[in-house]
Amino acid sequence: MKFNSIRRQWLALAAVKLLALGAAFALPHFIPAAIATPAADGNFDAALREFDAARTDEKRVDAAVAALRGLPSDPQRQPLQAACLGSALALQGKAAWMPWNKMKYTEQGLDQIDAALAMLKPGHGAVLVRGVPVALQTRLVAAATFIAVPDGLFHRRADGRKLLAALRADPLLAAAPAAFRAEVDAAEARLAESAK
Repeated sequence: MKFNSIRRQWLALAAVKLLALGAAFALPHFIPAAIATPAADGNFDAALREFDAARTDEKRVDAAVAALRGLPSDPQRQPLQAACLGSALALQGKAAWMPWNKMKYTEQGLDQIDAALAMLKPGHGAVLVRGVPVALQTRLVAAATFIAVPDGLFHRRADGRKLLAALRADPLLAAAPAAFRAEVDAAEARLAESAK
């Protein structure tokens, strides 16, 4: 029994060293800042403002996760909420100090984003949040997060590339605000940079 405890400690130290050698990652600052909600729902808007703040201030990540988890279920915005929660969990993984927590939170976030993408239905293309369909925003949050996590550990860059290609081909994108289209451009630029 004592041997297993010592072995776990050695494995933990090895993991710390491996992560210190280059597995650290940074989520981009271009996860859509334009995400918002109708003014009627202040809780949703407040949670998304926390998420926006967490993208630039890792001290706000826990508050963003708590705010997004605390929202009541709304089928019309649920995919967007779940994608933002997944991205916030990935940010929590980035901010974590211990490598097993980095892995745990990031994997939880990626699983949450997968669930968000699975929730998308054709009707989400008609639900607008600040003039942008929920379907487009959900896919962009997912793509930006997939591109940002280390591909050598999580193998999500190809998924991010596919989501960005689907976004670019979606006829709804042409009607989206210019700021959102610029976010898509920035995500594509980040993908091109990560492939170098």
